[in-house]
Amino acid sequence: MGLKLDQANELAQQASQKMDAGDFEGALNLAYRIQSLGSDYRVSYLVSGLLIDIGFALVREEIVKEGVELLEKDFESIISCKEYAPTTYYNLANGYYNLFRFKVEKNPNAAYFRETELDQARIYYRQALEYDLQNKVFASKIWVNLGNCFDTLGRVVDALECYEEALKWKPDHGMALGNKGIALRYYALVSGEHQATYLIEAYFLLSQALKLGVPPETVDTFSQYLEDIKRRFPDKGTLEKPPQYPRYRIDAESDVERFLVEFCLKNKLFLNVCDFCQKCGAAIGDTAVIKRMIVEMRKEPKKNSLRDNRYLRLSEYLNQIKQDYVSARFLLVLSKYQGLNLNFVDRHVTIIDTLDQCMHSIYIQLVKTSFKSFYDILDKIACFINDYLELGIHETRVDFRKIWYIDLKKKELRQKIEERKNPSLNALFDIHRGFRRDGPYERLQDTRNALTHRFVNIRTSQEFEDKKNITEGTLVKRTLELARIVRSAIIYLLYFVDFEERKKERALK
Repeated sequence: MGLKLDQANELAQQASQKMDAGDFEGALNLAYRIQSLGSDYRVSYLVSGLLIDIGFALVREEIVKEGVELLEKDFESIISCKEYAPTTYYNLANGYYNLFRFKVEKNPNAAYFRETELDQARIYYRQALEYDLQNKVFASKIWVNLGNCFDTLGRVVDALECYEEALKWKPDHGMALGNKGIALRYYALVSGEHQATYLIEAYFLLSQALKLGVPPETVDTFSQYLEDIKRRFPDKGTLEKPPQYPRYRIDAESDVERFLVEFCLKNKLFLNVCDFCQKCGAAIGDTAVIKRMIVEMRKEPKKNSLRDNRYLRLSEYLNQIKQDYVSARFLLVLSKYQGLNLNFVDRHVTIIDTLDQCMHSIYIQLVKTSFKSFYDILDKIACFINDYLELGIHETRVDFRKIWYIDLKKKELRQKIEERKNPSLNALFDIHRGFRRDGPYERLQDTRNALTHRFVNIRTSQEFEDKKNITEGTLVKRTLELARIVRSAIIYLLYFVDFEERKKERALK
């Protein structure tokens, strides 16, 4: 295979050059020439990646499928080679992502409330990121494509975080800048008083992307978004100046308050639409509220006006959700604050040394309680959805896992959920799916179940961690991960309401 492998690599380089020049038919011919060199797994590795990219460019779904099948056939052999493994996961993810894009061309609502090829794509992109990536351009591409998956599912907050990660690897990555601009443009439309700021930022990012260079097939899309933003500004000169931000200043009345603000900024734990940006003082605080709601005007208010006024009733739900979140966050912050000695809490507590290296202290308990409190908020979000959509589920039976289905075992969706093609409701649905068995948040659910119903042992050291035995560092890491998921879920809940109320406004003209 020695000489043939050299020949295969040379042909693959030629095929890539033809793709860069837009000659995809020529690249396809070269891909099939490589395939004729033999059935070695290294040939499959080269050919499959080419077919996946060429098939999408030529809008030929069967070629993409051929590439995916070829890669899956020799998958174990290919990933056994460490040199090929990250690219293999990336190519396979691209294959599933491209197959989904063909599907969405036929059905624009293909991503809503169902499992699709995007699920497999995200799994493989994440697996590619687990390797020690040395190529910064390659790492940036993975983060961009993972962000695109999230954006397609309505999870714009998660998408923006992925684009930010991509730009850390390669600050001048045109596709990362452009896709971040598109996501910001959508984000702007639901950001209330900060809309103009985000639109200007989106315009700047899209302009930079086109200047730096992007694939030819994306130029028109980015240009159309630029024109859309231009139409929203009577004074076009506003868009020609790079956006300026005053930065933020922390005004704290105590050291613990300053620590809390710094901790929340570092970990992006504030409930507001500017938290991910952090370029001005608007990034500090929990200012997220229901911005708009159509309610019936009555000449004579009923006795129980709070329950009858939908805006006030749902705002009260949101108030409780926010306070639960703020309290859970404070417990986590307090567990990490070094300026306050809480050891007096444990002073008169008798603890038996069971010789198992388990840690027991108020600091550990603060993190455990914080974790459980964050998780409980998801059920309160479900209660909000139940009320807003008038699903009619008894409040004692509402939880974030079951609210979506008439029959959980059969995964039969409720009609009132399925009929709403609402991207942010779909984002919440996708978060719920992440907690299912084999989902990306499964370990968080396992930790919560063990904390709530059994025990979790926090050990000073643990070579092999499991559901019941973890280190303090792992517990804090998982609590922060859960906190960010819940924060995003609250933001998506508000976007969901805003989207629905805007539809009502348009209907009322």
